[in-house]
Parts: sequence; structure tokens; C-alpha cells
Amino acid sequence: MTTQAISMPSSRRSRMRWVAPLVVALGILAATSWPAPPRMPHNTDKVIHFTSYGLLAAAVAWADRTRSYRRLFLWIGTVSLFGAVDEWHQQFIPGRRLDAFDWIADTAGAVAGSSLVTALVRRRESAA
Repeated sequence: MTTQAISMPSSRRSRMRWVAPLVVALGILAATSWPAPPRMPHNTDKVIHFTSYGLLAAAVAWADRTRSYRRLFLWIGTVSLFGAVDEWHQQFIPGRRLDAFDWIADTAGAVAGSSLVTALVRRRESAA
């Protein structure tokens, strides 16, 4: 067996880790593109925003195996930007509107999700 044949499964596994963040991001886009969502009690949608973007950021941090704070901040910024663009795009969907507080909840979820995974990755490596 050649070195290239041995390394292929590892690179494939590496690429496959990015499927989860992609699926979560597409799910968020599909959900936020739905016209006229059901009415929810005041501000309870913020929990959904926090959870969705926390899951997205956690999936991204896990896929990247984020260890450094520089990478952590990069992914928080990227997921937050995704949330801002998603909020902007919602103003063009009937029954939806741009809401800065939704974006704040998205960003808070991104901080929580990516920080948790980064801490777990760092802890696992320090224990090994």
C-alpha cells in the first residue's frame, strides 16, 4: 500500500466532519425561509435562535477540532455573520422581519456552542 492510499481515509473522515455543520446551516436556512411562521409567545423564539446557532457553532468547532482561541473567535464571528445575513434575508420573506435581538440570540448561541466544544477538545487533549 502506498502512503497516499493510507492517508485517504483520514482525509475523507476529515471532510465528512463538515457534513454536520452543513446540514445544520441548511436546516436553519430552510426554517427561516418559511413564510409566515407560527406565532410564539413573546421572545420565546430567542431560545430557538440560541439553540440553533449554538448547535451550528458546536458542529463547526467539532468539525474543525478547534483548539486555539484565535480559531474559536474566527468561528464565533463566522457563525454570527451567518446569523446576521440570515436575519437580513428574512426581511424579504412574507410574514418575517429583520430582528436585531434574534441576531443577538444567534451570536450568544454561537459563543456558547463553540466555547463548549473548544473547551471539551482542549480538555480531552490535555488528559491524553
